[in-house]
Amino acid sequence: MKIELVPLIELPTFKFPDLNDITDIDEKNRLLIERNYSGVKNLKPFNEHQYKLSDISDSDLKKAIELHVSDIPIAESCAFFGGYGLKVNNEFVLFPQCCGLLSEINDWKKILHENFEPFYLPECHPSPKFKKIGNEIIIECDSTDEEFYPKTKEIIKVDYESLVSAIKSVSIELIEISKKLDTFNAEYETESVAKNLIWEE
Repeated sequence: MKIELVPLIELPTFKFPDLNDITDIDEKNRLLIERNYSGVKNLKPFNEHQYKLSDISDSDLKKAIELHVSDIPIAESCAFFGGYGLKVNNEFVLFPQCCGLLSEINDWKKILHENFEPFYLPECHPSPKFKKIGNEIIIECDSTDEEFYPKTKEIIKVDYESLVSAIKSVSIELIEISKKLDTFNAEYETESVAKNLIWEE
């Protein structure tokens, strides 16, 4: 079983007033992305509006920071919106849900402790529930109160050790992306942009 965790970001956009009357949401989002970012229009969005974090250019990352933080101190900002797509044998089986954050990596890392207590992701909704039974991780996606988008299996089972390896791999990837974000530390008068926008430390 091949398992990957893919960091995905919902790129913030400046809302241009002349686009307010467009009723096709997908078209409107496409135009907003094209106007706000120089290189993203050539990238394929996942789950319609989420982009692979590692594919974002340095200049577009800078723009994303600017739009996300806006006029508040970066220390008061939440992490980037998005989260982690779960791929099993090269197919996405779970996407970040509404209001998910990149800082959810801290929750995924609970799985590294073999006897972890069952948990939900605290920010996103609906939230999958994670628990361990034997050598499997059981991910429960209960859509009773709110539908997962896109439609998601109610029960996802993955090999524990394979998921542990995926979490360790994505953590290394995030460290490399953090180095890019931290080139903007001086501009935002912070010890680490990445600590604020990825790790929430």
